[in-house]
Amino acid sequence: MLWVMLDLKLQPTIVAFNVLMIGFCLSGMVEDGERVTKWIFKKGTRPNATTFNFLLKQYYIRNNMCVITEIYKKMYAQGVIPDNNSYNILIKGRCKGRNMKDAWFLHKEMVETGFSLTATSYNALIKAFCKKKIFVEAKKLFEMRTQGFVAKKEIYDIYVDANYEERKWENTVELCDEAIVKCLLKRT
Repeated sequence: MLWVMLDLKLQPTIVAFNVLMIGFCLSGMVEDGERVTKWIFKKGTRPNATTFNFLLKQYYIRNNMCVITEIYKKMYAQGVIPDNNSYNILIKGRCKGRNMKDAWFLHKEMVETGFSLTATSYNALIKAFCKKKIFVEAKKLFEMRTQGFVAKKEIYDIYVDANYEERKWENTVELCDEAIVKCLLKRT
């Protein structure tokens, strides 16, 4: 289809380029997907956040945080503003790489830009902060559950244990009840 368009001297849209790039990536040919991105620039078509998000996600899956950083920089260099998906992929990547300073910075930037965390990023941030023993930020995020976020069972387990260890019995019981209500614990 693309070759037909090019033979007819029709300029493919960014959607056509993105579909081609996504096809390569889903076939396991991420490097070919990147080549399509370079081709987009050569053809004078402006990429969008979707163009970069799909590459970000593929390298996140491959656990290649260095390439994620390069793609993020290219995104800004091309004047493409990250969207909600971009930020969530970047935050999960930073958490996976245990780079909590960058993860927290991206979270703040994301919120200031008007975007919000997904449940997956929310839980990834809390879990990573707890693993690094950075409890102040983890607690700030955990308190966001009152804004509609649902923490995973393992996040509740961390906070139930912490409150129990600190002998905060009332908080411990409240968290257990909350977890039960949200169907995160098996009733015995």
